[in-house]
Amino acid sequence: MVEERFNLQSANWISYVLDPRNQIPDIGDPNLVRDTLVVFLGNIIDGLYFHGKTQTKIIEKAVHMRNTVRERPYHRYDDIVMNLRDIFSKNEWTAIFIPSGLKESLSIDKLLTSKNFLLKLSRTIKTDPHLILHLKEAPQKDFAITDVYPPFQSALSKSTRWPGILLWRNRDEPLFFPLPAEKTEDAIHWIFSRADDITNTPGYLLTHHYLDAFPSCRIHRGSRLTLLHLSDTHIGSKRSIERIIRVKDLLKDYINRNKHDSSVVFLLSGDIMQTPDETNVICANDLYDYLKDLYPCGQNPIFVPGNHDVRRKGVLRNRTAFPSLVPACNTRIEWIPEYPVGILCFNSAERGRMARGKISEGQYKTIEENLDHFPGGDTNPILISLLHHHPLQLHLIDPEMRRFHIKTLGASFRKIIGSAYERMDGLTEAQEFIRFCDSFGVKVILHGHKHIPVAGRIPENLLENRPILVFGCGSSVGKNTYIYRKLFNVDYEISFNEIVLDLKTHLISGRLMVEKQYGKGLATKKTHHGFVSRSAIGP
Repeated sequence: MVEERFNLQSANWISYVLDPRNQIPDIGDPNLVRDTLVVFLGNIIDGLYFHGKTQTKIIEKAVHMRNTVRERPYHRYDDIVMNLRDIFSKNEWTAIFIPSGLKESLSIDKLLTSKNFLLKLSRTIKTDPHLILHLKEAPQKDFAITDVYPPFQSALSKSTRWPGILLWRNRDEPLFFPLPAEKTEDAIHWIFSRADDITNTPGYLLTHHYLDAFPSCRIHRGSRLTLLHLSDTHIGSKRSIERIIRVKDLLKDYINRNKHDSSVVFLLSGDIMQTPDETNVICANDLYDYLKDLYPCGQNPIFVPGNHDVRRKGVLRNRTAFPSLVPACNTRIEWIPEYPVGILCFNSAERGRMARGKISEGQYKTIEENLDHFPGGDTNPILISLLHHHPLQLHLIDPEMRRFHIKTLGASFRKIIGSAYERMDGLTEAQEFIRFCDSFGVKVILHGHKHIPVAGRIPENLLENRPILVFGCGSSVGKNTYIYRKLFNVDYEISFNEIVLDLKTHLISGRLMVEKQYGKGLATKKTHHGFVSRSAIGP
């Protein structure tokens, strides 16, 4: 008998099921829907969420519902969903155990995925119902999570500090509690021993008391650097005019939610403008100033140019607008103050033709000469390359990335598009660029240009040293090309990436974030999809 699954995507989906304020999204995997309901109903039957006078009747209902789910060959379970919403209508808080999935936390992960441990914990909680979700499997290093339930954003932005507990109340901001490597059970019991007070205690006060009790779990801003990676804003285009305000609002909201947990630097990997004329330059400078004011205590925003910034409509003769642009667009290294991090900024549009890109020997020489001048004398800084054109073709995508793309780009996109189109507008002599990055120990390459959010790794056969992660940002304003829109029905609205360098846990986390619209008229809503990739920073 095949064991039913209950993973992070399952917990995300069941959270929608139990929240009557939200429309329930389609996971896209009917078997996972079925597995999720079977496991969740099994937990009710085993007494994980209720105890007291109502338990017997609820168990009887749960047994009947589980049998119904198992008997149905299709994945429409509307009646089951309505019954579950009714059963949990008085639920005041929800928690989820989030294992790390990394080998360093193996013992804690086993505890968090143990049903026996949760049963024992459940018996100590008086609140009824007490909804604590636990996964049957830890997240992989790379995983997709689609239609992200809003409270989950808080945990996803702190994936370098997993394992932990995410807790939210219906009317309050979600709380994320990192778990200590030692006294893990004590920390868990500390949180849930206060379950009766969770509904009345302000979230910030509960978090403050927890961190006083377990100081090793504090997330100091100085220990984490977040790079918010935007691309292809195409200022001056119709899409940019329509959506740039929404982009600004999302970034402002992100800063307000995360400014106490991490320092932030904004990156924009080219095609800042639709075409390099003076009106667009003024608007590009306005965006730069907005980003600078949004996080005034840190590094200035870092921009590099794309083909649309130097060639009319991206492909016609050069019309350089750099002298009027406030942000620097020349080849350089931007050293991040107070962090051992350098951003290698390349101008891949300088020598390219039409929509293609190329990096000149002079640029490699400039970067190499400046690598000897790291402020502070650190001999092993974390190096990240930033350019516009993609150095890696988009085939050989793993199943989790494919699942993310089906939600963001459409099911037909990956099947039809071929490598010929990618060769037409990619980076000329890409292997030379990869060889340069490999020889100088670059950890991450960030790019734009394709308008496709994607994450991957440089193939091992092209490298002599440590792995190099690659993150491509889609168009931050959803400026999708005619071929994407008409042939593949690609129409996501907003895309930006979050790259977190955690100097305490020595982890890099990259998260692709896409916002889409679903529904029409008054029912129109926004939904978010994510893909997370985590890796050790290493020496």
